[in-house]
Amino acid sequence: MDRTTSTARIAAGIFGCVFAFLFWFQGNRFVLTNDEGILLEPARQMAAGARPYVDFFGYMSPGSYWIQAALFKLLGVSLWVGRLPVLLGMSLQCALVFWLTARLASRRAAWAVTVVFLGFQIADPSLLTAQHRWDSAALALAGLSLAVAAEEGVSWGAWAVSGALLAAAAWCTPSMALVGVVEIAWLLASAQRRGKCVPVLCGMAVVTALAIAALAAAGSLHPFLEQMLWLRKNYATVNVMSYGSVIGGYAALFVGTSGAEAALRGLLVVCLALPAILAPLGFLLWGWLFGHSAVPAELKPAALLLLPAAVAIAVSAFPRADVTHLAFVAALPYVLVAAGFARVLSLRAGAIVAFTAIPFAILFSLNSLGSWFATLPLQTAVGRIRVEPRLAPEVAKLVAAVGPGQTLYIHPYMPVNYFVTQAENPTRFSFLAPGMMTRGEEAQALRQLEARAPEWVLYMTLTRDEFLRVFPNAGGLQNRFSALEKWLEKNYTPVEGAGAVNIGGYRLMRRSDQAGGRPVIARVSRR
Repeated sequence: MDRTTSTARIAAGIFGCVFAFLFWFQGNRFVLTNDEGILLEPARQMAAGARPYVDFFGYMSPGSYWIQAALFKLLGVSLWVGRLPVLLGMSLQCALVFWLTARLASRRAAWAVTVVFLGFQIADPSLLTAQHRWDSAALALAGLSLAVAAEEGVSWGAWAVSGALLAAAAWCTPSMALVGVVEIAWLLASAQRRGKCVPVLCGMAVVTALAIAALAAAGSLHPFLEQMLWLRKNYATVNVMSYGSVIGGYAALFVGTSGAEAALRGLLVVCLALPAILAPLGFLLWGWLFGHSAVPAELKPAALLLLPAAVAIAVSAFPRADVTHLAFVAALPYVLVAAGFARVLSLRAGAIVAFTAIPFAILFSLNSLGSWFATLPLQTAVGRIRVEPRLAPEVAKLVAAVGPGQTLYIHPYMPVNYFVTQAENPTRFSFLAPGMMTRGEEAQALRQLEARAPEWVLYMTLTRDEFLRVFPNAGGLQNRFSALEKWLEKNYTPVEGAGAVNIGGYRLMRRSDQAGGRPVIARVSRR
């Protein structure tokens, strides 16, 4: 068995082991996060026959919707099925991190960086949840890896698959199209590779044609184009965050610390900020290697593809280029830094770096792994899930009160609660984000609520301070939907006593006529 084949087999083994591990501890773990329900709830509706952008507000391009809806149709609607794309994608990324690093440096470096990558990526349970950026990151990395393998003589078909994967990544996250542009430019830059543009472009064209055909068949093509224009206009206005920033700012992480404690906190903050640090560090290392003619000739083509691709992947996170969004696309920077260190440092120095990073990665992973053992099982409409002790009583009361077929409206965020209850939202909006949604979306949602008032509401009053903490550059935008919220407050009564629910600041409210209060439905003046 040659070295290339054995490395590929090890990578395949890593994929299987990581997937089994992730499925065990993250497959049915309930996490209260704003973003996961934005994908799961619309995909559930699509699996039941809903059309994207027509029957519901589509927040993103359709690639991840299609992937998720197909799995729901095939395997049924449950939390573990909803997690399959991210768990498979993360497992694939670990395998490719190993394979690429071994290709650029050594297996020793590949093993070390794979452990570090996995440890840091699983440290926060809320990160490893359904998210279109995970899908696009895994697909893009797979497409690039096939292109790197092409230097070893893979077939015309593999080039076409590389293009197809990059196009699929762009249909999950449109800004990932930059990676496809990088690969085409890399092919055109070499007379030997130029002919490979044809199969790559063919692969891209086939995926794009199929996507357009699917949208057109559903009557969603024009609404999709309108939605992309809407997002282009409205998304950046509220979501702009500077490169490497964290919600709340770095200064907040050092409040109340001094001396040795502040120094230790600083080390932990460096680990937290790794997704922002790695990309420029990788460029510095490989810049040094190219400047000192230390890159072997057989590795130059791969390096000249992966370096600009890493830039394109990082740029894809903008305008919200905070640490969390950079973490979704951190796999390639991990590869470049690990391979760069392996080639720049001596064996001893490299071992010191590795055995410094590995314990920190394991320490961070224990934050998630340790808390898993404290989670409590709970039977819900989406299967048996595990919930952290702080949330378990509230989630239990929620799913006991609100079940499949009942009507529920959640305001302004947290659509994961639609999914876990399998309740029916009478509006087309799974969330109504202040600062991004306009008064037009508010008016449309309010009309739908007035036409079919839900029995239940989960409602949180979003304070100005909390809004600006999450969206620090949205100071000129409104954080409330006054007309809609006034309607909710007039027509709904908080559930009190033993049945009261407060889940992440969202209080369960019931329609006033159902709760024995004032008559419903009072309309709100729009003057």
